[in-house]
Amino acid sequence: DGVFDGVKKILVGEDKDNECVSYIKIEYEKDGKFETREHGTLRGELKQYAVEYPNEYIISVGGSYDYVSSYDTVVVKSLIFRSSWGKTSPILGATTFFGYLAGKEFRLEGKTGGKLLGLHGRFDKALNAIGPYFNAVDPSLKHFNLQGGDGGGAWDDGAYDGVRKILVGVGDDYVSYVSFEYAKGEGMMMTHDHGTRKDTPQEFVVDYPNEHITLVEGTTDRYLTSLLFKTSKGRTSPAFGKVVGSKFAFEEKDFKLVGFCGNSGKYIDGLGAYFGPIPAPTPSSTKMGPLGGNKGNTFDDGVFDGVKKVTVGADEYSVTYIKIEY
Repeated sequence: DGVFDGVKKILVGEDKDNECVSYIKIEYEKDGKFETREHGTLRGELKQYAVEYPNEYIISVGGSYDYVSSYDTVVVKSLIFRSSWGKTSPILGATTFFGYLAGKEFRLEGKTGGKLLGLHGRFDKALNAIGPYFNAVDPSLKHFNLQGGDGGGAWDDGAYDGVRKILVGVGDDYVSYVSFEYAKGEGMMMTHDHGTRKDTPQEFVVDYPNEHITLVEGTTDRYLTSLLFKTSKGRTSPAFGKVVGSKFAFEEKDFKLVGFCGNSGKYIDGLGAYFGPIPAPTPSSTKMGPLGGNKGNTFDDGVFDGVKKVTVGADEYSVTYIKIEY
């Protein structure tokens, strides 16, 4: 199927007579639009596994495979998936009498973590083979572990290009709600929200891409009690919530905030973060001239990365031609 931005839902059909997976349908997301792909032979009851995309995503593909005599080949007998929130799907496909995986078991996960971006494999009358694509976690990222409690449901937003806006809501003396607007690629924004929205949340906006969050500071007392942010331009947000309990800080020199992970339910139980390197500033250009006469047609080639070759033509009086290879 190739590589997409993520997987929202998977439907699996079982051939009960031959105890194997006969059909799979995947709902992918790409650039904010959903696309479906289906493979195999549709028959029998369909079972579904869906995640709360984009806040939750699939991080593990497992199941079982074995030889099936009626097909005279090895096929996939069952599938099982696990999400970033720690939720595991039921067994989709054949099981033993006691409800366990039937056949030779397998489990596939990204070596450095990451979410499922696509599936590939082989099929005929049944699903013969299956394999995943996982996104690779950038080794340059700095991961700060969860601070706070371990209750509630786990979530992991992953890493983006940067953070544009943060909303923080407070309820019953705890941080109960957070919303993060991440920047991704050319002009794209992705919003993830967590917890329970009570009162109107407070907002902190940065001048992305010219400004980045470089420090996340907070306090915890069973749950998250406060949050504060500092930026590359020296600005500091208000302290959202009550500054009570154990203090923590996420900061790395020459790094910027690019994502969050955590646990939440009624309140934000715990919070972790991803930081990535701040890119070196692009050298500015200086426009000079032109020097010479004020007649003729104007030209301006604009700014490139550099100049490799210049060819000049002239007669006995002046330059008549110029060719530049940028």
